[in-house]
Amino acid sequence: MTPRSNRRRTFRWAAGQRILKTTSGSQGKDRVSRLGALFGVLFAVLYIARIFIPDTAETAAESLANYDGRVAILFGVVSTFSGIFAVLFVLSLRAALPRRDSVLTTAAVVFSIIASMVPVVVNLIALDARATLAGIYNNSTVTAVDKAAALVSEQVLEAEEEAFFALFIGAPLAIGLFSGSMWKSRVFPNWVTYVGLAFIAVDCVGLLLIAFGVVVPGLGFGYLGLLFLWVLASSVYLYRSGRKTATTDAR
Repeated sequence: MTPRSNRRRTFRWAAGQRILKTTSGSQGKDRVSRLGALFGVLFAVLYIARIFIPDTAETAAESLANYDGRVAILFGVVSTFSGIFAVLFVLSLRAALPRRDSVLTTAAVVFSIIASMVPVVVNLIALDARATLAGIYNNSTVTAVDKAAALVSEQVLEAEEEAFFALFIGAPLAIGLFSGSMWKSRVFPNWVTYVGLAFIAVDCVGLLLIAFGVVVPGLGFGYLGLLFLWVLASSVYLYRSGRKTATTDAR
């Protein structure tokens, strides 16, 4: 075997290895994109389901008197999986972006994880505390003083939850940063970025109105509508990016 034949054989082997690595990498990215789209849809579905689960009543006394442990467990499970699917979705979203290692995308992932998991932890702590308070409040052998203390604790617990979520701005920041990374990315159309910016605008207007004591009922529906539109649209184009990769590899 001549030296020229050895060089040709070595070149062909190296070229074949590069093709195999590229193909396997593309298949892995395709799988991540499709799973990410599924995680986005599951997050949206569970978030909607979470809204319709009655975790609290109008007053603290009704909340403790009508406490249902099974409903509380259901709320905790749905809330937890909603947060988990949200984290998996944003990680898949990051993997599909060309500028995945940029400061903008990294900050979006960090804020997304905070916005997804911190409310889950707060909800689980609140549910555990509410179960204890409901046990005290509904116990016939407990004194009136202990029941009053449980009622006051429940009122404080609900006030802390409302204050926490009123000040929580992780989700708008995350969507705004992701929308900036999506701009002219060739994976997501620019109108998805516009939806993200509209979501931020609605959130800022809502916070300003709350600060001045003004409540606009329709603003909450606009907030949720834009949130779900952004998540579902991102999921659709994430899935399409995986299909394009698979079609290109097949050719």
